[in-house]
Amino acid sequence: MKDGHGMSRNRAGLAVLTLSFLLLLAGCGGGNRQAEETRYVVGVVTKSGSSEYWMSIRRGMETAADEAGMELVILSPDSEDREDIQGKMAETLVERDVDVIAVSPINSFGRPEYFDMAEEKGIPIVSYDTGFADLDVPYIGIDNRQAGAAMAEHLAEALDHRGEVGLVTGGLEQLSHRQRMEGFLDCMEDEKNMRLVFIESGYSNLQMSEVKIRRIMNAHPLIEGIAATSAVTALGIAEGLEKDAVKIVSIDIQKDSVEAVRDGRITALIEQSGYDIGCRTIQYIEKLRNGTADPLGEILDAGVLTEDNAADYIERNYQE
Repeated sequence: MKDGHGMSRNRAGLAVLTLSFLLLLAGCGGGNRQAEETRYVVGVVTKSGSSEYWMSIRRGMETAADEAGMELVILSPDSEDREDIQGKMAETLVERDVDVIAVSPINSFGRPEYFDMAEEKGIPIVSYDTGFADLDVPYIGIDNRQAGAAMAEHLAEALDHRGEVGLVTGGLEQLSHRQRMEGFLDCMEDEKNMRLVFIESGYSNLQMSEVKIRRIMNAHPLIEGIAATSAVTALGIAEGLEKDAVKIVSIDIQKDSVEAVRDGRITALIEQSGYDIGCRTIQYIEKLRNGTADPLGEILDAGVLTEDNAADYIERNYQE
């Protein structure tokens, strides 16, 4: 079964990549050469393009790019486990001679081949949402370690600082999920009457199966709280635990996760707005273009949504 799914993902990923190549090649054809020379083209590689969170990042980038008079070329693997496809897409952007590349790495560790290719051509690279662990690359996004600590704090408050809890993280090859886990664990060390009974990793914008959730609950029948480093994962857990009195905290702003907070299915949600990250990434690139950017990048503020303020957030941000 695993091999079959892998082949299916491979075909889908290659199809996306092939389409991307064709679109890029078409864009390199005739037209106004002078106009092409004066355009400022930002190449963007996301981790995936299917979730609401990644679509909101794209909307934010498009809004800011339109205001700045920039052109965007956005490429997306079909899922967050396609590091190979993401690398090929970044190489495509280098070959396209874009002016700058913004990437949210599926794997934060090591030095991808496209870095050397971009360096040879003098194309700067910035990261957003997730940073690189081993490379000196500007990062635009929230402080993920601090966000993980905030998850622990709100889960502890919800449980009156006692009881058994669990943690479900995204893939730890992504620096954002690793830092959230570390922040959560550091904060939990101060909670003497709470006990972390399991850590499950590998859920980067992926739902945990109901079978897996039931297995965890059967193994830990006294568990009272779960933290998830991805809102998509948290929503799946909330659905699987619909009849169980378990507090859930998570990270990421998307409409369905905010509605879950409003309805009491998720206890607290650390604000990581994809739209804001998208906007701020393009705004940072504009500063980079003008020579005024902080070489380290920009850290965005991250508030907290609870049942007390989620309805107001929805009214301000999602009502037509």
